[in-house]
Amino acid sequence: MRSRMGMLAAAGLGLCLTSCAQMAKGLRAANLGEDANRVAAAAEKVQSCDKLKVEPAIQEEYALGSALAIHWAQQGGGLMLSGAAEEKLNAYVNTVGRNLAMQSPRPELRWTFGVLKDAKRFNALSAPAGYVFVTHGLLQGVENEAQLAGVLAHEIAHVVLKHALHQYVSVKVSTCKGAAVTGAVVSKLKSASQLDGRLDLDSDTGLMGELVEGTVDAFGKGHRKDEELAADALAVELLLSAGYDPREFSRLLDRTSGGGGFWENHPKKEERQERIADLLQARRENADPLARVDVASLQRPALPASFTATVGPGKKPTGVAKDAK
Repeated sequence: MRSRMGMLAAAGLGLCLTSCAQMAKGLRAANLGEDANRVAAAAEKVQSCDKLKVEPAIQEEYALGSALAIHWAQQGGGLMLSGAAEEKLNAYVNTVGRNLAMQSPRPELRWTFGVLKDAKRFNALSAPAGYVFVTHGLLQGVENEAQLAGVLAHEIAHVVLKHALHQYVSVKVSTCKGAAVTGAVVSKLKSASQLDGRLDLDSDTGLMGELVEGTVDAFGKGHRKDEELAADALAVELLLSAGYDPREFSRLLDRTSGGGGFWENHPKKEERQERIADLLQARRENADPLARVDVASLQRPALPASFTATVGPGKKPTGVAKDAK
């Protein structure tokens, strides 16, 4: 009889991820004993975790974004803010970035742009709530302001489209379900799952650390292909709204080596370039004169002299902006 209950418990744990409510009711109604009741209780806890599948409140987004921003800054060797020249560089990147962000559907975020000291990697990173970073190595690889704007616009698009937040929500749900099944109760998650599914991360640094770690791990797998292409599409619109020539971003992609990025899910650069060209062509041929684009009027401003003096001589990029978007 005990082996039968053991098999039932194992089967119940396997099924609880897909039919928690029905299974819990069935087990309790069958009155099969303490083992079955424990499985039913775990199933009910897992079901309650699904209530976490809600869009985080803005306070939760800011808490997550600031924690991730600190992580990216540490991983990138800190920010380039030593001395007047680097502060001027930071101000310039913020001017370009905020101009683009104001063209986006989320201009109200406290957009913050920074340059990481990492001179080896050609990376761009972003976090929820409007944090965007570029590496020293990336700045050495851009030839004009339009190319820099293209990288920043792509990262801004990831924030606006909430791609990182979607990954974070998945981490919340999976963390909650793991705790429910193993019996390791995460009280804050359990409490939130019984209310509106939103968390006050600022009040529980331990929980924040656990969820940030899980989200960073999820970021390591990269965004889905459709998310990357969606970010490129919105980036084109932001560039056009700000008057930049999106073809310069495409040129930057063309100068990189490899398959278009460090992550296997990152689309091939040829596909990205084709999509950018198609989007620009569609705007050139738009029947609406207000939406039509005059390519001749698009700008590719030169980088200021102080920019090159601060970041050093340019170099050929060795990859595409690695967004952690």
